[in-house]
Amino acid sequence: MKLSGLILGGIVGAAATMYVSRKRPDMAARASGAVADMCASAAGKAFSMMAGRARMNSEAMKSAPKPSADTAATSAAAWERIESFIESDPSVKREVDKIKAEKSAVAH
Repeated sequence: MKLSGLILGGIVGAAATMYVSRKRPDMAARASGAVADMCASAAGKAFSMMAGRARMNSEAMKSAPKPSADTAATSAAAWERIESFIESDPSVKREVDKIKAEKSAVAH
């Protein structure tokens, strides 16, 4: 849409609003009330959606697993399995060493 079309539409809308408000004030009052109700309804729905999301996020945070000693032991066991896998396959070890070298070159 061009800017001129937007401006022309705004002018035509303003002129129509002025015409209706002067010729039929009761109709203009009802229309403005309907628009106000519609905006209030939309705002209420948006607020309830935001509140619902906040509640879902809060519930997700409560149900998220918390770190514990058991988690640390499981993590250590997983890392040991990964290291043993890397050591068991020479091609995997070469790739890991290559990635480590690239990572250390980028870090410095």
